[in-house]
Amino acid sequence: MGKLKCFEIIFDENRTVYHPGELVKGQCIVELKGDMKMRALRIFMRGVAKVHWTESRSTGTRLGNYTEHYNAEVEYFLKKQVLYGGEQSDVREVLLEGRRHEFSFSFELPIEGISTSFEGKHGSVRYWLKAEMDKPWSFNHKTKKAFTVISPIDINKPEYQLPVENSVEKTLCCWLCTSGPICINARTDRRGYCPGESIAISADFENYSSRTIIPYATLHQTQTFFANGKSRVRSTKFTVLTGLPVSPGNRATWDAQLLKIPAVSPSIMNCHVIKVDYYVKVALHIPGAYNLALHLPIVIGTVPFRRLATYLTDTRMLQEALFASNLVVPSPPPYRESPTPPPPIDFQIDGPPTYAETISGAVNLYDDDDDEDHRGAMGELTFTPMYTYVYDYRYRAPPAYTEMDPHPRARSASSRL
Repeated sequence: MGKLKCFEIIFDENRTVYHPGELVKGQCIVELKGDMKMRALRIFMRGVAKVHWTESRSTGTRLGNYTEHYNAEVEYFLKKQVLYGGEQSDVREVLLEGRRHEFSFSFELPIEGISTSFEGKHGSVRYWLKAEMDKPWSFNHKTKKAFTVISPIDINKPEYQLPVENSVEKTLCCWLCTSGPICINARTDRRGYCPGESIAISADFENYSSRTIIPYATLHQTQTFFANGKSRVRSTKFTVLTGLPVSPGNRATWDAQLLKIPAVSPSIMNCHVIKVDYYVKVALHIPGAYNLALHLPIVIGTVPFRRLATYLTDTRMLQEALFASNLVVPSPPPYRESPTPPPPIDFQIDGPPTYAETISGAVNLYDDDDDEDHRGAMGELTFTPMYTYVYDYRYRAPPAYTEMDPHPRARSASSRL
């Protein structure tokens, strides 16, 4: 009876991040010490969103409390390939010692309907491969490897380029005395961002009270889990930006103060059991009173911001510029009922995508479908999701407003046509 020296899954080109519609390709590697009999070598690819939390309930009697479990699951896909041997239980193949056995596999991810990989407090969206060696008269050997799937959110779309604005005010009361108002008016430069970028916050703070107040801003993530008709919410605070104190009777202004976004999960809006939202909290710390705060909801996307996109939003101007450059505007693609995969990233404009491990850290890969004692388990036992991350991001203020035509040459050329 042979023994396993190596049993692992590797991806082509050492990839760890994939997008909907792409092929997940690689090899299952087997190295033996001695010949080994087996019925088959199979590999599975699964994508699933799971939610679980517990709540303590009182029986109202002397029996004490009991624990109620809340569970929900959405399986996106479960695919299988036989890499060696067959499905018949009485057929036994022999793998020989002395060389490295490589078994290639290839799975296609669905084009739509799958969410971004996520590891949360009470649930996860997880994608993984599991290879299983079916051995006669013995427990099976297994190896497992997870990978990240990123469902695209392009923050260069017009709806993510609009700023988010809000305002709030309050007065302080002490017995029969009422102070003047304390006000916040804040806005972001846009609604959509990618990890690694910075949120430019502009704000006006008015302090007509008798107390010195301190402005600050924080980035918050809200995880919402759904199961059995109920929901569970977990909030996490990330980066903090603190301003200078504002003395009584004075005002203060923030002009594009930058709040850095760490390597966090993108917003998740297309999952039935998990939702991930983000907002910027702009607040004033008021000694001896409740703080004054407002929320600015934002979206964390997966396609980094391109300054070029903001100049190409006017279709008429773009067409005139193309005519002036003797270029031809391509005709729209034919109508199709079937889903179409998202267009590939143009590396000449965007450069190759860059990723970073999430700041939440690694998680254990063992799940309910694994053996409790983990017998025969090999391979990587932990997993850290990778998300789009913009390195060396530099904030650039938008161009100043002007009524002058930014493309006078293009307009004059088109008028002559």
